[in-house]
Amino acid sequence: MSSPTPRAAGFTLIELLIVVVIVGVLASAVTFSYLGGDREKKLQTEAERLARVLDLARDSAVARNEEWGLYVDERKYTFAVLDADRGEWRETKDRPFVARALETATLAVRVEKRELRLANAKTKQVPAVMIFSSGEQTPFEIELKPDWESRSWRVHSDGLSRTVAERV
Repeated sequence: MSSPTPRAAGFTLIELLIVVVIVGVLASAVTFSYLGGDREKKLQTEAERLARVLDLARDSAVARNEEWGLYVDERKYTFAVLDADRGEWRETKDRPFVARALETATLAVRVEKRELRLANAKTKQVPAVMIFSSGEQTPFEIELKPDWESRSWRVHSDGLSRTVAERV
């Protein structure tokens, strides 16, 4: 009787194909959750971040006895501090108040139910939202409109109470 021939070490073609399919499925799942599935959560996080930073700017204005402002472009917002000696606004470079660009949403500002024309700190105009050393600020609504079909987020304050982020 002849003995069975020993099987060569290695993987069969079927085993390799199964591994490739599994890796492909896992890679597509990770890519989808990173690129597409998390857009809503990122927008929510951005709105909540803006609300928290506005409250922090208000607290800083009171603590430092300074006037602060928020400039809003279509895709970016910038905090500025009034240089009282020169009578001009200068963009702050302190974290977390550095300029912040949005990649997947546009911004719209309403003050007293009126939509504002957006301006940036380089145009030397008055900021859209003023934050006073007294702790008051301009009553405002900033809407973060996503670039995809979805509901917006609104960041707002009546000028006296804390800033709120909510879905509209």
